[in-house]
Amino acid sequence: MHFEKEVGESLTYKFAQAAGEMRAQGREIISLGLGEPDFKTPDYVVEATIQALQNGFTHYSATQGWPELRKLIAEDCSRSYGADYTLNDVIVTPGIKSAVYFSLAAILEPNDEIILISPYYVSYPAMVKLAEPTAKIVSVTLNRDFTLDQDQLARAFSPRTKAILINTPNNPTGMVLSREEVELVVRLAAEYNSYIISDEVYEKLVYSACRHTSFGLYPEIRDRLIICNGYSKSHAMTGWRLGYAIGAHDVIAKMNKLQQHINTNTCTFVQVGACSIYKNEPVHIQPYVDELEKRISYFNSELNKLPYITAVRPKAGFFCFVDISAVGVDSNTFCADLLKKTGIASTPGIAFGPEWDDHVRFSIAVPMNTLQRAVGLLNNYRYGA
Repeated sequence: MHFEKEVGESLTYKFAQAAGEMRAQGREIISLGLGEPDFKTPDYVVEATIQALQNGFTHYSATQGWPELRKLIAEDCSRSYGADYTLNDVIVTPGIKSAVYFSLAAILEPNDEIILISPYYVSYPAMVKLAEPTAKIVSVTLNRDFTLDQDQLARAFSPRTKAILINTPNNPTGMVLSREEVELVVRLAAEYNSYIISDEVYEKLVYSACRHTSFGLYPEIRDRLIICNGYSKSHAMTGWRLGYAIGAHDVIAKMNKLQQHINTNTCTFVQVGACSIYKNEPVHIQPYVDELEKRISYFNSELNKLPYITAVRPKAGFFCFVDISAVGVDSNTFCADLLKKTGIASTPGIAFGPEWDDHVRFSIAVPMNTLQRAVGLLNNYRYGA
């Protein structure tokens, strides 16, 4: 298999691995690298999954996904978007990455163009090139305040644009597309007959001053829309590897063919257990979002007091994407030096697009006292000292 240059090692995991090795050697490590919720999976999901195991749900399930789970997803999305989705419009996959990749593989053909919003989730370029090596990536760079450059976006669309892959709320910036920005994407995609692949995994982790607008709300694009989502962030189920895609039926059908030959099916008892998510009130989410907002208010404020960091306050999610251009070094060098001198693990901005080598991503998915310890170390840190 030919690997395009975009199919490289994930820098998020590279630095996490380096931090793990240092921890094994006895160093104190403060991990602000990976975005993983610091609460446990809700008990009702665990109990329902154990019950599924005990009841013998350990064999094959339908390739497209456990029918009850697909039905529950379709009903939930139909209520949220004012749509009429059915279980046939849903595919359940081993993680949201699989949902995004299968979407790309089902849509892209040789020499198609696809638009990515930069900074983007670290795996998007690799996914595009694995799905279709000849696809051309057209990058639209956010403004420095992480708003969408609407003129640049309009110029990026062309008759060759097969799709736009977009993540809102966004990793790594924590930005949330405004309704106006979402409607611009919808209008352009409709005008150029392009698909929208919308990764909305952080939709339930939006802070109080903001509101998430889903692409699912717009019927004019529904037959060219794939929404990818799951439970890893909202229900602390990163290790369960469970995601889904819902949308254009012809694309879902192609994704199902891919799943038949690659995964056979997603883990049966995990799917059966996940049905409980739609049968219980998600009472854990709002307290967690409130806690995340307290953390980001503190951390963002403290970072902006440092002479070498400028931070834009995020609107959702786990991350603070900060400008380190005042340091005068690239993001890999900064992150390596920071880890060595302070034990703070972070992620270099270049992982999210070449335009962002003067940025670094910190995760706030850690207890407040850990953030306070990190702030103390950052206050005393100087590059080259």
